[in-house]
Amino acid sequence: MALNKDRIEDAFLRLMIGAVSRVPYRARVRIFGWLTGYVIAPLAGFITKGVKNLQLIFPEMPRAEARAIARRVAVNFGKTTIENYSKDELAEVLRHCRIDGPGLAAFHTALAQGRGVMIASGHIGNYETLRVAIHNMGHPVAALYRPATNPYFNEHYKTTMESLTGPAFEQGRKGVLAFVRHVREGGVAAMLFDVRAARYGDIAFFGLPAPTSPFPAEIALKTGALLLPIFTHRCENGIDHEVYFDTPIAPSAPEAMMQELSHRLEAQIRRFPDQWLWIHDRWGNAEARANRTARSKEA
Repeated sequence: MALNKDRIEDAFLRLMIGAVSRVPYRARVRIFGWLTGYVIAPLAGFITKGVKNLQLIFPEMPRAEARAIARRVAVNFGKTTIENYSKDELAEVLRHCRIDGPGLAAFHTALAQGRGVMIASGHIGNYETLRVAIHNMGHPVAALYRPATNPYFNEHYKTTMESLTGPAFEQGRKGVLAFVRHVREGGVAAMLFDVRAARYGDIAFFGLPAPTSPFPAEIALKTGALLLPIFTHRCENGIDHEVYFDTPIAPSAPEAMMQELSHRLEAQIRRFPDQWLWIHDRWGNAEARANRTARSKEA
């Protein structure tokens, strides 16, 4: 029964993508954004989840404001999805977009020295554009990804990622080893660190404990790679993007490095609150865990 449901969901998504792919690029991006924000997200409960997370972090925020932000987040996510299935047009758009920041020179220096670059980013803007922008510079970018729960969707999800910029390695022992090898050999790799990784320890994110994988920091330390935060955001016209190469993270203890990465991402989200993926489950039962931690410290 679950497989039938997965097939139906995947078929529906493929149908939508196929239909809008016949439309010119700019209209295609806007149409798919609208469909996601005003049709798919409400039906899937994403708007409700976004409001819950926003009010968890900003309890003083009026519900109407939180709902408006969650809606714009869903629209951005829809635009991101169809852009990533339109790789040639997206790559062309990025050739004319602003790409800068204090870490850009360090990026080029590391590669010139044969040193790997471990990019760490979050689900903000179109988070795949950083890889496309770097690929435009002539550097393939490997990705480490968590398989989608829908096996039919996952099949073309992986193919799409690989077609964008380079190899995509599935999380797991084999995939992680290949990913690390790519970095150690002087390659560029990217990983989104702001997913809830329940098997790992907590890092403070917006003042609440958030389970966070230490992989980006550990890989950088293990391989000697440059650990570079890069963030993207969507411009006001809804089509163009900016890619910001932040200052590299200095080597230290993995937890401290991940905490600094979280602070950097938090600063970006405060600038662009309607472009981060508030509709995903970042904190889990953060309030309960925070209360337990506080009580244990008092004891």
